[in-house]
Amino acid sequence: MNSGVFMHISADGVRKLGVDLTLLYVGNLRSIKGLLKARKCVKQLSGKYDLIHAQYGSACAVVTAAATGIPKVLSVRGSDWTIRRETNIFPFLHTRLARLMTRIVINQYNAVFPVSNRIASEIKSLYPNCPLTVMPSPINLTHFVPYDKIKARAALGYPDNQEKWVLFTSVKTSNGLKRYALAKDAFDRANARIGNLRMRVATDIPHSDMPLFVAACDLILCTSEKEGWPNSIKEALACNVPFISTDVSDLAEIAKQEEICRICPPDPAIIANNIIDVLSSPDHEPDLRRHVLEMDLSSTSNKIVNTYKQMLENFNAHH
Repeated sequence: MNSGVFMHISADGVRKLGVDLTLLYVGNLRSIKGLLKARKCVKQLSGKYDLIHAQYGSACAVVTAAATGIPKVLSVRGSDWTIRRETNIFPFLHTRLARLMTRIVINQYNAVFPVSNRIASEIKSLYPNCPLTVMPSPINLTHFVPYDKIKARAALGYPDNQEKWVLFTSVKTSNGLKRYALAKDAFDRANARIGNLRMRVATDIPHSDMPLFVAACDLILCTSEKEGWPNSIKEALACNVPFISTDVSDLAEIAKQEEICRICPPDPAIIANNIIDVLSSPDHEPDLRRHVLEMDLSSTSNKIVNTYKQMLENFNAHH
């Protein structure tokens, strides 16, 4: 239900600035046949466009690299770059193959958009001349805004609810990368000690309902093994909801500035201690929204389009 929402949000923002944009789904790329078919399609279509923008690395980047005669942009989002360390054979091989594919073709792109400073730093260390522009996926800051929690809960069907709500977001709780079991263990430990907590799992919720759902919470919990720049955390910060997270993306940069936001090792006891500490802090309205202001749809769309224009000028000047 929520798959690819960020792509459609970003596309709408770019279109509003006058760009004639086509979204092309390149199909299932888990076979050589599918990969070759998609590359042929992209190569044939590329003559009709001014530029092409691959929304992921991995096999998507390999396909998009087939475009000829136009500049190419690549977004690197995390799952196409970071390595999972678990020993289950599929994720072990999948993330390594995805990263390998990204690395094989990254130098064929005229601009690369890593979604976080962390990923940009890693790419830069391997490819010093890679043309990087950090570009987190945008969120709509007119939708995600600070809101009175009591009113938000009443609107969600929980009038006068005085519990502390802890938010966990995942399209599927079975996704091993999100480590839901770790989050649930930490929450249960915290609740056993102080009580009056409620875990709110955001799964299968229409994206249009998410702003109110997020604003009604007191804390968001992220226990992922790897993330590019989690949209769920952006949305929470936009609503002035603090986070407790494992050390992913650029969240440590924010936690250094905000005492109410915490970075923890993947240890349920330590996470539980931090949940209790943050939820027991005196009530105040932190200005966490300031950390995501530049990730607003309007600001990001302008940044993307300006980068497109500059890249086209440079490309045309040399061709």
